[in-house]
Amino acid sequence: MTKNTTTTTPAADTTAADTAPDLAASLAAGTVTIEAVDPGAVELDPNIRTSPVLPPEFVDSIRTEGVREPVLARRGEDGITYVYDGQRRLLAAREAGLTTMLAVFGIADTTGTESGRILDQLRTFARTELTLTDRIAAYEALALDGISVEKIAKSAGADKATVAGALTIGKSKAATTYAGYGTVSFDRLLLIAEFEGDEDSITAITDCDDEDLSYVAQECRDENARLARQTEVVAALEADGLTVVTSWNYSTMAHLSRLTDAADDADERPTLDPGAHAACDGHAVFLTVNGLGADDTETVPLCTKPELHQSIYRSYRTQVSAPVELTEEEADAQAETKRAERRTLIGNNRAWDTSVTVRKEWIVAFLTRKKLPTDAAAFVAVTLTRHSYEVTGDNSGGAATYLGIEGYAGREALAGMVEATPTKAGYVSLAVALSARENHTSRESWRNPNASDKAYLLQAEKWGHRLTAVERIAAGYPAPEVATEDPETATE
Repeated sequence: MTKNTTTTTPAADTTAADTAPDLAASLAAGTVTIEAVDPGAVELDPNIRTSPVLPPEFVDSIRTEGVREPVLARRGEDGITYVYDGQRRLLAAREAGLTTMLAVFGIADTTGTESGRILDQLRTFARTELTLTDRIAAYEALALDGISVEKIAKSAGADKATVAGALTIGKSKAATTYAGYGTVSFDRLLLIAEFEGDEDSITAITDCDDEDLSYVAQECRDENARLARQTEVVAALEADGLTVVTSWNYSTMAHLSRLTDAADDADERPTLDPGAHAACDGHAVFLTVNGLGADDTETVPLCTKPELHQSIYRSYRTQVSAPVELTEEEADAQAETKRAERRTLIGNNRAWDTSVTVRKEWIVAFLTRKKLPTDAAAFVAVTLTRHSYEVTGDNSGGAATYLGIEGYAGREALAGMVEATPTKAGYVSLAVALSARENHTSRESWRNPNASDKAYLLQAEKWGHRLTAVERIAAGYPAPEVATEDPETATE
């Protein structure tokens, strides 16, 4: 068996470490020799394949026929012979009990450094199965030696984005651990690396189904952004001398609307005034940050020492001339119902915001298809007629962004795109229609579903977009049942 060797002409700035071994040149220079070596007496150079697979039939073939293709070897300064190409053949020869095999010497001189040998191994293994962890380790070694991503990608037979992604994974302890399992996809590993140190997000990323991966990742990003915003607001409020509470505890705090300073037998029971209550030792504000918008932050005064006041509800032991409208239990039940409705509102609003980001990313990918769906023109026609108001009022710039155009004068740029490449007309028209329909949606789309947004979301679903739970509500599907939260830990 003859090993195929490719000779390349390096560019002016290409070093010896970036080129493949040149067997013909080495033979012509008389630096190459072929010698018999003892498989048990030689050492393996560092190899990017850390877990070589030796099928029984491969070992049996070596045992019967010997090593028909010589390995590539070099002599180190310590006098030891190192095999740097032929790892599986050497290991199989040892397992088969061979005492001699052929090795080619002299080619290592054209390979040069250790990085050069790694690059050569990547070329050799380009069509051979390598574990991701092996590739990551090889890429990292080359990057540390100053080899560019472009050169690594060329040797590995991979694209630059894949190599850059592998290097990103290699920098993450969590992602490297999951890569070692051999069952986690590359895209999921990249997300694990993105959330390095965030155990909750990593758990969400690793536990979700493939079709939910994009949404869950964006949900984690949005939640981290919300928490960062919450930290900023807390710091600002505390700087003003306020005590800030972000997690409600029913046993230790109460709304001012539930407290009074009136005597237990008083006929008039006004609720506590927030301004006057500021002097109370238990005065605090309950902070909710439900997003990054101006209307997503709310503070409500409360008391963390409700025992210093009276309940607005009379004691059952107190005789009064007229009963109150609601008992305390009834009032609590009514309040809990309102709290549950508010938790649903807050949760679905957050979910909608996340869905918008994911949906827009889907539109961008959708518009890169080589062929548009057959009903795309019909969708555009309906949008331009029934939804013409949304089209003329859409100044969001979404259509241009969806097609990769940034900056001002997006509509003019789209027109220029069609004039330069008429075949792009269908894509531009669809981008304009999608932008108008997308810009019409809002949180109100799920709160008060309307026919326009419903039709838009159902069309997106037909074209392959996976609707999230809150999008399904806006699209007219039955609302999912919401699990009851523990009132002791739930955020109001």
